[in-house]
Amino acid sequence: MHNYGAAVDVGIIGNNDVLLDMGTPFDFFGELSKPKREKEFLENGQLSKEALTNRLLLRHVMIKAGFTTITSEWWHFNATNKVSAAARYELIE
Repeated sequence: MHNYGAAVDVGIIGNNDVLLDMGTPFDFFGELSKPKREKEFLENGQLSKEALTNRLLLRHVMIKAGFTTITSEWWHFNATNKVSAAARYELIE
């Protein structure tokens, strides 16, 4: 989706110009990055309530702006689906 210009990777920067606690750094591709497992990670102490709250805020804002989420990265949001992106936009190699 990034290669169609139809996806963004974003976080929330706090008042101190530092990324809010999201439980993992950006582009960390381990299990802890997966939104679909957040409840489990919260319950077993791997994800703090603050990090989950920040992730939920980010998702709320991005969904309200018309983006969709994926199940494997808390920071990734799509502007459309792959079929629509391929039909509307040129692939950037």
